[in-house]
Amino acid sequence: MTEFAVRQSIEAMEEYAVESVAADVIVNANESNYPLPEEITAKVVARTARFPFNRYPPMKAENLCEVIAKELDVDIDCVKVGNGSSELLEKACYVFGGPGKKIAVPWPSFSMYGEYAALSDSEEIRYPLTEEGYVDADAVISFCKEQQPSLLIICNPNNPTGNYNSLKNMEKILANVSCPVIMDEAYMEFADGKELAPNDMRPLNKLWLVAGSTLSLLGRYSNLLVFRTFSKAYGLAGLRCGYAVGAIGLTRQLGKALLPYHINAYTLMVAKTVYENKNLYKERIREIRAERDKLVAAFKELGFRVWPTATNFVTFRAEGELMQQLAQAYNAKYKDSLAEQAASGKLIFKYYMENSILVRDFTTHPVLTGCLRITVGLPEENEQLISKLQALCAEVKA
Repeated sequence: MTEFAVRQSIEAMEEYAVESVAADVIVNANESNYPLPEEITAKVVARTARFPFNRYPPMKAENLCEVIAKELDVDIDCVKVGNGSSELLEKACYVFGGPGKKIAVPWPSFSMYGEYAALSDSEEIRYPLTEEGYVDADAVISFCKEQQPSLLIICNPNNPTGNYNSLKNMEKILANVSCPVIMDEAYMEFADGKELAPNDMRPLNKLWLVAGSTLSLLGRYSNLLVFRTFSKAYGLAGLRCGYAVGAIGLTRQLGKALLPYHINAYTLMVAKTVYENKNLYKERIREIRAERDKLVAAFKELGFRVWPTATNFVTFRAEGELMQQLAQAYNAKYKDSLAEQAASGKLIFKYYMENSILVRDFTTHPVLTGCLRITVGLPEENEQLISKLQALCAEVKA
């Protein structure tokens, strides 16, 4: 077979992959397991019946950018839309990174940050989160002063640990670093943030969107970019749509890397419909938070360590005697040589799989060894998650 030369950064990369087997309960990708609200479905169906499939979409997704800009009271040029916030992250690395430049990313966090840095021929430099998964603002500021990155990425709340970092600490970082800062807020709707920037004068009916978010700092910092997505709280993972809002000097540069017609027209129509009807999701988001808290309480009662979460997922692992019991059961059943911490989580992962439940496996992660991440599902799915884990723990303790 003929081999062809490729860029060195591409050759060194591993292709991104996660478990994607058939299962009855799928809680591994932090999607919403809820269908669209009925009122939104009805609007989408009506608009589909007369949808102009034969026409190109708006060249720069102006129709969606306009409604976002209007609600946030910013210039339309301050808003950019992408195929998920992932495309915008990738393009930001192209725009602000490049050969000889450094991109600072949190660790442990979303693994694709490093991939986007590599794709842009930038050097990925990792700043560590605290043991509990939080951002240490002072440590990040010192890190940036020493390393001089051309771009800083912060994931808040953080994936995969789930931690929410205060608006006060995020603003402290913005005020004390010299490079552009991306605040990746894919899960912020679940954080139930109550903080607001001082003197925030937005109408009360709009405050829930920005409370706890650096969106409330728009117009105050020339180095701020906030990334949001429709894939999590709003249930549009299958359509791939996200948006960036920030300082106009940064968004105009980001826009140069986006191709014409890069978002299909149908995605834009549905995303615009959802954005205009976000209030229909408020009760659902409250329910997901409540179900999340039930999962946390149940896992803790079984003796697991659970990371503090303000998202639609829970990350946990066994430690101490429970870890030993699970690891012994794993090694006895699978005759594998995994270390105790990893083996304990791998037993749970395989047990869930045997019961047609797919969760996210972090058991061999260098920092989160033994961990599993479970997306909050529908109430009946969450009951299955809890009851199956209770049954496994009872079995290994017997």
